[in-house]
Amino acid sequence: MHKWIIGMLFVAMPCIAWSENQTNKAQFDELFKTVDTNGDGKISREEAELKAPGIANNFDQLDANHDGGLTKEEIKDAVAAVAKKRREFYQSLKTADKDKNGMLSRKEAKTVPYHNEKFDLDAHFDEIDSNHDGQLVSKEITEYIRSLGK
Repeated sequence: MHKWIIGMLFVAMPCIAWSENQTNKAQFDELFKTVDTNGDGKISREEAELKAPGIANNFDQLDANHDGGLTKEEIKDAVAAVAKKRREFYQSLKTADKDKNGMLSRKEAKTVPYHNEKFDLDAHFDEIDSNHDGQLVSKEITEYIRSLGK
């Protein structure tokens, strides 16, 4: 998983409040209009840099068709993909927690199948375990992931 996805999983990005809920859809539409300053229905890299740095930082990954503009659909699709990955990740944490105590031991962390060189629970266990109690809790994992996005 790329660093941008990890960052998007846990760090709020401006202009991503979309869901099927009509209130959130209206908020998303309003935010999109705010960033789309020329009103052409697409957010350019320049518009994102001015109004939505979180989007600007991930522009190339969000621009699915690589046309230099982000449509509402591209943003919605990216949000849906990130939400799916987040659900899968949290499910993998639950599955790894064999004793169901809400914490992951080093042994349990080794079983989490969500590994890459930047985010590997086993390889970074001591760094993630901020209180050094030999257990990882959701808050420690979330804080570590947020630190990767900086």
